[in-house]
Amino acid sequence: MKKKLLITGVSGLLGSNLAYALRDKYDITGWYNRHNAFIPRVDSFKVDITDKKAVKNFLSDYKPDVILHCASLTNIDYCEKNKEETKKVNVEGTRNIVSACNSRTKLVYISTDAVHDGKKGGYTEDDPISPCNYYGLTKYEAETIVKKHKNHIIVRTNIFGWNIQNKHSLAEWMLYNLERGCLINGFTDVAFSSIYTIKFAKIMDKILSKNLTGIFNLASRTSLSKYEFAVFVAKAFSMNKALIKPVSVDVHNFSAKRGKDLSLNTQKLSKALDEDLPSIEECVSAFFKDYKSELCDEIKRCSYPQTWYPSLDVISYGRQSIDDSDIESVVEVLKSSNLTQGRKVGEFEKALCAHTGAKYAVAVSSGTAALHIACLAAGLKEGDEFITSPNTFVASANCGVYCGAKPVFTDIKEDTYNIDPKEIERKITSKIKVIIPVHFAGQICDMFEIKSIIEGKETKYKRKITIIEDASHALGSVYKGKNAGSCAYSDMTVMSFHPVKHITTGEGGVVFTNDEKLYKKLRLLRSHGITNNEDDLVYKEQAYGLSGLSPWYYEQQVLGFNYRITDIQCALGISQLEKIDYFIRRRRRIAEVYNNAFKDNKFITLPFESPDRFTNWHLYVLRVDFDALGKDRADVMKKLKEKGIGTQVHYIPVHTHPFYRKKFGTNWGDYPRAEYYYKKCLSLPLFPAMSDKDISRVISVLSVVLSK
Repeated sequence: MKKKLLITGVSGLLGSNLAYALRDKYDITGWYNRHNAFIPRVDSFKVDITDKKAVKNFLSDYKPDVILHCASLTNIDYCEKNKEETKKVNVEGTRNIVSACNSRTKLVYISTDAVHDGKKGGYTEDDPISPCNYYGLTKYEAETIVKKHKNHIIVRTNIFGWNIQNKHSLAEWMLYNLERGCLINGFTDVAFSSIYTIKFAKIMDKILSKNLTGIFNLASRTSLSKYEFAVFVAKAFSMNKALIKPVSVDVHNFSAKRGKDLSLNTQKLSKALDEDLPSIEECVSAFFKDYKSELCDEIKRCSYPQTWYPSLDVISYGRQSIDDSDIESVVEVLKSSNLTQGRKVGEFEKALCAHTGAKYAVAVSSGTAALHIACLAAGLKEGDEFITSPNTFVASANCGVYCGAKPVFTDIKEDTYNIDPKEIERKITSKIKVIIPVHFAGQICDMFEIKSIIEGKETKYKRKITIIEDASHALGSVYKGKNAGSCAYSDMTVMSFHPVKHITTGEGGVVFTNDEKLYKKLRLLRSHGITNNEDDLVYKEQAYGLSGLSPWYYEQQVLGFNYRITDIQCALGISQLEKIDYFIRRRRRIAEVYNNAFKDNKFITLPFESPDRFTNWHLYVLRVDFDALGKDRADVMKKLKEKGIGTQVHYIPVHTHPFYRKKFGTNWGDYPRAEYYYKKCLSLPLFPAMSDKDISRVISVLSVVLSK
């Protein structure tokens, strides 16, 4: 019969990884507070460890053989700023567990290397305790409480691993930034002996099997500075280590003091287990191996219900990924007093700004609506012209035509299928008012070159040319270390939240800007051109009565639209945005598998990713030489569909549609590179909910259908 193992903090980094790794050997129950965990074969319950009665009632009923107490507040600076809350969770929460714990239950308390001051390193279990921050102090206070329970183990450690929550362990944070080409600081004067969570779990199993008691350092047997650790991670994952800047921790203005050498001596535990603990280098290698074996994706999925991942009968080219937390967020709004024009819209806009780095965001009812009001805010009007790509959905061009302006299409680059800056430079005249570069399939255009060209032309023509990025495909993509949506190289950026995009609100869109004047225009245009903001009123004498501003007064100042997004949609968007890192990681993994499968096929050109870009892989588009294969693309797509594989063509060149040919005189032959690409492109299924079995099925069926 399996032992009953209770893990507190089961939705945290260590708790979830322990539950995942030990679930086959133990009958595991987990406690969480804020974030649920959906770990197969693990029962999870919401229990607040600061609720003494709830803790006592649960333990008296469940009677676990072992408690792995992982739950605590661990953000060092947060703990320093919120001491009352930290003490309540880290100290009093532990006291509640100890007081309710059966004497026969083995209580394992997960402590920290931060109980030491970090002045010498190589700390043994017998070294004097001297925490240099409040987090370390509360963990040590909790240790003294745990010692009152005779059947206890105290484990001092420092960990890294694959976190199921939308926050990164140190190694994940490093990878997140290195993948995106962002500079990171590596502390040369801070050393530690961090251990990979899956290695930790295997050692913990041995500790429990030997029924050890007392205090043990469970860490790597070697140590590295955080700079050296970052370099080792970069090397393991083939990232650019030049992005890691060696600095001293002293240059950072942290709220809490940090110990500089918190390395732990692991000889006591090695002797008790009669084996060496892993080195920190071995831990990073295992971390990478689990990434390549997709174990990290399996762990990441533990934050979402497993019903997301059935093998699909028909695999469409794209679809949304909705889980219980998304549904709950929408239901919460449905039960509230505001279905629209409530607080969720502002919360969603704030979350989007935090993710992209933009100052302002205006959420609207669709990506098309976002493009339209962006063009209007830029002052695009009849008699003006605007430049965009022919390789896009028609909305990228329609938005300017809505304003009465004439589209000037510009051919694409042969490698990225994005608009060619050289062609933009050639096409700009004194009539061009707006440029709309489209980040096709998620890969950001050459925005530095485009912005430089525009600045030169503005000087030449003495005319403002507004850059509006159509980043409808690009949420989460990065260019030269800048996030899509940051408006680092543009006046405005537009995104879409259609169900096939990276996150969805059903329908929905947003305009980002760093310009306050544009922001105010966009807000007016979104809602009928109406405002009741006191500072913006034109006829203030009409607005005031004897008691001040009339509560009913508003003004329509421009001709606007009802492009408002609902609170229902924004609640879904907020929930979806919390999962964006996983969504992108999974998309990139699928693209990598596709690349490996098709790289040796001489009739296929793989999608290209520029080295200075991090692409979210909104679409995975192959360029197939159908003529050389003796195949008809329509017939290939039909056969794939018959076998349950949905594909798509992105896109029919905009200038070839009847509307544009009749109204603006465009025709086949105008943009040969876009047309050449169109005749050979084929988009394969790509969305996070695809299982490994689904991916293999796509590869297998396509290979058969394309075989000569």
